[in-house]
Amino acid sequence: MNYSLSIRLCTDGFSFLVYSLGSGQLLLQENLHCVEDETMSDTLERGLSLPRIRGRHYERVVLYSSSPSTRVPLDEFRRDDMLAVYRLTFAGTAPRPEDMCFQVLPSLDVVEIFTLQSSIVETLKNHFPSAMVQGLYGTMLSQVAEMQQGSTLSVSTHAIILDGGVMIAVLRSGRLVFANVFRAIQNADRLYFILYVWRMLSLDALHDSCTLYGASESLYEDICQYLANVNMRELSV
Repeated sequence: MNYSLSIRLCTDGFSFLVYSLGSGQLLLQENLHCVEDETMSDTLERGLSLPRIRGRHYERVVLYSSSPSTRVPLDEFRRDDMLAVYRLTFAGTAPRPEDMCFQVLPSLDVVEIFTLQSSIVETLKNHFPSAMVQGLYGTMLSQVAEMQQGSTLSVSTHAIILDGGVMIAVLRSGRLVFANVFRAIQNADRLYFILYVWRMLSLDALHDSCTLYGASESLYEDICQYLANVNMRELSV
């Protein structure tokens, strides 16, 4: 049996998820947190060395960074400008040049810029030289865009429920016109931000669509009180 390994970088550790490539079934999830005096790369090394994770043949290994990210149009992207763009977007941050990463989102014609400690990448590559590093939010946006291909809707809004937040993206004729992550723990706050974006972009409550990903039934019912075209789906990230 062949497997894939997805690793999510969390605030204080990593989540390791092992899937069967044939069925896509989740076979194992291991959450590791940093212990005292341990760096993030040390925690990653500890996780990758666990027998239940190490003792498999992986066809695909991906590490997803959940660091704040920003996007620029593909035709305006310059690698030499990544650091300046990131600092301009997230004022007060001081990322190192060696920690800058990017991911092309071809279905949206944009490039996602994010950060990941170079020591974490080095640890990952020591175990899996062909492993990929991707931005979590950019990967989610790509999946959303792929799901929308072939749709006859001119405008669509997508709200992805995150741990402690919600990412809202708006596509117009298949092109990304808005994407942002809002901190929102309660459903009432998530509802507020969805309607805030709706009003800010002057979207049509009767005809434009809103798709929820990973949402609860209660949030779905709340949004249906304000918007006529609401759907629920799941993402595989």
